[in-house]
Amino acid sequence: MAANGVSNRAQAVGDREAKSEAERLLADPRLHVSDRHRAFLRYIVDAVFEGRGDTVKAYSIAIDVFNRPPSFDPSSDPIVRIEATRLRETLAKYYEQLGDEPGARLDIPRGRYVPVFVEREQPPCPGDDVSDVEEGVVTAAEDATSSLGPTVSRKPYAAVALASLAAIALAGGYAVFRAAMPVPLDTQKPLVSLSLNAAQKDMVAGEAAMEDLSVSLARFGTVRLKSDAMTRPGVEPAEQTTYDVRMRYGEDATSVSLWWQVSDAATGEAVWTDQDRRQTGTGTRDDAIRALVYGVSRRVAGPVGVVNSMELRRNLPASTTGNICVLRGEFAVELRRLAALKAARPCLEATIAADPADADAMATLARVFVWTGRTTGDDSYFGRGLDLANRAATVSPASTRAALAQLTTQYQVGQNDASIAAGRRGVALNPENADLLAKLSVALFLSGHWEEGVRLAQEATDLVGQTIRDANFVMILDAYRQGHYAEAVLLARQVPAADTPTTVLKLAAIARLGDRPVTEQEIAAARLQHPDLDRTVAAMFSGARYDSSLKAALRTGILEAGLKSPELASNGSM
Repeated sequence: MAANGVSNRAQAVGDREAKSEAERLLADPRLHVSDRHRAFLRYIVDAVFEGRGDTVKAYSIAIDVFNRPPSFDPSSDPIVRIEATRLRETLAKYYEQLGDEPGARLDIPRGRYVPVFVEREQPPCPGDDVSDVEEGVVTAAEDATSSLGPTVSRKPYAAVALASLAAIALAGGYAVFRAAMPVPLDTQKPLVSLSLNAAQKDMVAGEAAMEDLSVSLARFGTVRLKSDAMTRPGVEPAEQTTYDVRMRYGEDATSVSLWWQVSDAATGEAVWTDQDRRQTGTGTRDDAIRALVYGVSRRVAGPVGVVNSMELRRNLPASTTGNICVLRGEFAVELRRLAALKAARPCLEATIAADPADADAMATLARVFVWTGRTTGDDSYFGRGLDLANRAATVSPASTRAALAQLTTQYQVGQNDASIAAGRRGVALNPENADLLAKLSVALFLSGHWEEGVRLAQEATDLVGQTIRDANFVMILDAYRQGHYAEAVLLARQVPAADTPTTVLKLAAIARLGDRPVTEQEIAAARLQHPDLDRTVAAMFSGARYDSSLKAALRTGILEAGLKSPELASNGSM
């Protein structure tokens, strides 16, 4: 075993690189973990580098990290195993988001709690490949047969018979285990409970802000608001989660602020705490409060908000249906990787089969189909996606997810006007959904509505106070269209972990600057980071009807960069 705990079956990294990766990981804001999981991770990492790896057991973790009493019994309290599973899933999703970035990776092999560090391109360390239940059955069978070792060695037929009996016993035990397993869970949208604290002078304004926040949260359609009298008889705890959102409102002569904290109602653990503030000097107080409410609402219940992120981290089996499938599908669409898209489909299809009126599942599956078609080049997925999106909008006309699905699918098949209309409807339904606003800005800009596309992209950015991928794409494209290639390159370089389409724009802009050696160097680096570079170029020009002048400008830059580009018919779908 290497110094960092890597077994001989994996390609270990040096201690210096392992320590560097551990510190980088713990400091990276992209790793969204609770304070409990961060303490867990820090504990096991420190144990490795201090040479205490052999002391990292469930008992020590429970006592030192989770504050369990000395009488803690791992067999009756599975807290460590459960939290380790959740932490493994969080790390897996985190490294999946990093894509092809080079470096080391921290793994926590199953069945153990000592982390290992391997080259990032290595497959995950499997660890022990059996569950606790199966482990107990196998161990008992091995003990029973090992005591008969001499007899078995003298009697080959007896050995076969005993092996058969052991297999039957194992099969029977597994059948009993399977029979005892619950039916697939049908997860519901999480409940959110709001509470407010404010000084007496701010109480009226604070209550108004809380009412506005409840309306804003509901518009996202990802959560349900809990009332004091709300009950759900017959719903198992694993199917339903509740989050408490505590707020403290305050204002002064120049600003309004909202301190807020999201807690898991079941455990009382605070999973996120923050404070937002808006200045009142540049506008009215009501405008500042509205911007404050919109910002907090998106961070709590938006597509990448705290509640949805926590739901994705729940340790639920793959067979689970319902809301968790929708969230996993949306995550796969954001990743835009074929493996994730394929993995999301069965769950969504099972959810729709169980409830043919589930508009959220239909809308999400529609977007999964579109990106499956774009990544594979199979146009047949587009029609299936369009049909699902239209069905979702028919079932739930007020669904922003259905509007987003129509925006995506209609644009993909060249129905630009219908796509833009769907996007406008979605924004009207949920004006605080900055991600939808940014996607609408892309459809508008690529269709030749330059000024409106840029304006909406800027509005989306201002709404959340940070860059959004689609809005940033419009800004880069606008600089490129106007011939400001150096500005386009600068904007593209400022995007952290840029996706492949943004990289294509950057390469086209660099090529237009005329520095061939730099262009070739950048393309070589891009091909290492984005193996799907040429396929993305083709996908960027499939399905949609680009403005002719923009199309010509893009084709020129792509050809000058030496990237593969399909023939772009001026009157055909792109």
